[in-house]
Amino acid sequence: MFRSLVKSQQLKVKSLQKGFTLLFAVLVGSLLFSIGIAIAHVAVREIILSATAKGSEGAFYAADGGAECALYWDLEMAGTFPMTSASPRPRNTIVCGGVSVPLTFVSSNAVAATTTFSAPFYSSCTEVLVAKGAPQGGSREYTVIESRGRNICGTNENPARVERALRVRY
Repeated sequence: MFRSLVKSQQLKVKSLQKGFTLLFAVLVGSLLFSIGIAIAHVAVREIILSATAKGSEGAFYAADGGAECALYWDLEMAGTFPMTSASPRPRNTIVCGGVSVPLTFVSSNAVAATTTFSAPFYSSCTEVLVAKGAPQGGSREYTVIESRGRNICGTNENPARVERALRVRY
């Protein structure tokens, strides 16, 4: 009888140990699963951040390319952008990045003129505004070039679209 009582107690202890092992395995598994989910969440955030940085870089280079194109045509090919409404308009198109781009004369008066153009740069695009004029009563002429580069051309509804702008004054 004593032996059967001892065996019965040993079976209860082994049964409790098996339950503890199962509980311990579930806790360790849950902990590892939580750590895995946290690492995956961080990885997804990093991927989104790197994609945004890549889009921002493309938009900046498009803005820089548009500003450089406007500077080239203004400084090297003098007279491309008119100074006033009385200034002659020698061209209606320029070439940026190997693409012929039409010029649009937005506004013009006796002291200033504004010209715009849009140009594609690989998968990005840019919109450039060139304003030239002379201040009232002053003899010093000025030029302002505003170039807005976008990583995705077209509609504004794309949440991945990034825009960068540069302004050049001289």
